[in-house]
Amino acid sequence: SRQMRDVRSQMEEDEQLSSLMASLRGRNLSDADFAADDVQMRLVDMTPTDGEELPLVYEPDAIAEYWGRRPVAVAARITQLLSIAGGFLGGLAVDALAGNLEKTQVKRAIQLRNIMTSLGPAYIKLGQALSIRPDLLSPAAMNELQKLCDKVPSYDSKVAMALLEAELGRPASEIYAELSPEPIAAASLGQVYRGRLFTGEEVAVKVQRPGVLETVTVDLYVIRRLGVALRAFPTVTARVDVVGLLDEWAARFFEELDYVREGANATAFAAMIADDLPQVVVPRTYAELTSRRVLTAEWIEGEKLSQSQADDVGALVNVGVICYLKQLLDTGFFHADPHPGEQWLLR
Repeated sequence: SRQMRDVRSQMEEDEQLSSLMASLRGRNLSDADFAADDVQMRLVDMTPTDGEELPLVYEPDAIAEYWGRRPVAVAARITQLLSIAGGFLGGLAVDALAGNLEKTQVKRAIQLRNIMTSLGPAYIKLGQALSIRPDLLSPAAMNELQKLCDKVPSYDSKVAMALLEAELGRPASEIYAELSPEPIAAASLGQVYRGRLFTGEEVAVKVQRPGVLETVTVDLYVIRRLGVALRAFPTVTARVDVVGLLDEWAARFFEELDYVREGANATAFAAMIADDLPQVVVPRTYAELTSRRVLTAEWIEGEKLSQSQADDVGALVNVGVICYLKQLLDTGFFHADPHPGEQWLLR
């Protein structure tokens, strides 16, 4: 612990490195729970009229067949993407030609964050991945993109409650003794309400956004077709297989859309580390109150690492490192998305 404190002290003396460490700890995130009111997420919401539905696991051929029959919807989404991102790409090109990329990086990072938020879950996930990549972005740009981790727009609670009741098969008032009228936080795939069961236990209720599956699949369809087209230019794709990379990422993304799987993974993870790492707390999942698009879990009060006392950080980091070593070297079952928006419970 003393050695780690000494190393951190040395790192704080380097301005760039200090900024990087602050962003990795999420210190730049504000206390606000949602994105600014003027940033809206644009999702594709299509109710199938012919009985045909999208696959619930990643099947690129089935997705291509589904959207191939809906060229108007695809064209509308492409137009939407270009209209949102066109100004940013043009401004970036101007900055590059004028040699001003370094001067305008924060301004462009803010624009990029708002654009990714507007474009929906697939692009928000991409921004979250970039937010912890110091090899690709400057600390200042990382600071802005990290706001994608837990600062995205919420959606209408009436829509959320209708989805919850459809998923669980009965009115929310029959399931929860109390449920906050508005979400307490929102993320790329859903938003969370605080509630209490009739047994008195406090719970967190996560409800998936409507239109997520449609939006994600049409974006994957468009990007994948672009990747296939790029295969005609070997010099462009020599270092990376865009289609293969996309398919692997998309398969994991689809798994995130299944809250039953998420709850089961949390339960399995808790059992694997219970004996060796009692300091790591995993909220209990209420399987009987969980479906593919609704997750009910134990409510636990906690704080972000960025809010912890300096004297506690070393011990918490030690626990986190040991936890990851156990996952990687012992159980082989690990948390693969450790960005600052994720709520790790260490004590």
